Amino acid sequence: MNLTKIQREAVKYDDNSLIRACPGSGKTRTLIAKLLHDLDKVRDTSRKIVCLTYTNAAVHEIEGRLRKYGKNGDEEYCDISTIHSFCLVNILNNFYWYIPEYSNGFKVITPESEDYQKIAIEVLEEYGLSPRLDSFELIDRELDGAPITSSIDHAIVLAFWKRLQDHGYIDFPNIIYYAVRLLSDKPSIAYALSCKYAWFLVDEFQDTTALQVEIFRKIASFGHTKFFLVGDPFQSIYGFAGARVELMEAFAKEISAKM
Repeated sequence: MNLTKIQREAVKYDDNSLIRACPGSGKTRTLIAKLLHDLDKVRDTSRKIVCLTYTNAAVHEIEGRLRKYGKNGDEEYCDISTIHSFCLVNILNNFYWYIPEYSNGFKVITPESEDYQKIAIEVLEEYGLSPRLDSFELIDRELDGAPITSSIDHAIVLAFWKRLQDHGYIDFPNIIYYAVRLLSDKPSIAYALSCKYAWFLVDEFQDTTALQVEIFRKIASFGHTKFFLVGDPFQSIYGFAGARVELMEAFAKEISAKM
């Protein structure tokens, strides 16, 4: 795998780091190289590496490159997923009964679902609004649980989320929100994750929200996990959903990452 001198140094650096990378600079290649490099350190141990990216397409790309460049069995020592899948598999699925709203279990619902659209229409009509099916898409939550949106009244969004809960559904914003709540209320969960994962490799970090950063902060607080963060401060496209470039810089400084 061809890397520049700077990229090779970043891959070999054995502590927290933030890589600022512009489009076409080979950041995915560097991320893969870092994954392969540190797999050698966790192979045949009880620890793993998690590699987080923002889309399922990116997940499949990284998985494909791992199969191409890695060794047989490497997939046992790394988890490659989106942040939502990571929280679902590692936090909510294992500890949902601690959440009063979901103590009896839950089902993940997406905007394409017929039930999602039906509930959205019902709530909008109850508030006298036109039934636009995209009204609740791309809305995230603040640390305090408030909706991040300027296009629709917060009370309506909260009513929609409550209706989903009443039907036993959870959408993507609430997967992250309740994962943070669990890590805050049950620090032992964050501790267990810090022991499980030797490294967090996070792509597109410029589009990380405050809630997502809080997940990393809870895990980093125990000092067992290292972070390799990749982002382009000039390519943030999820500001409408709560992503802020300054969160990337602040978290990197908080964990004393090399930049």
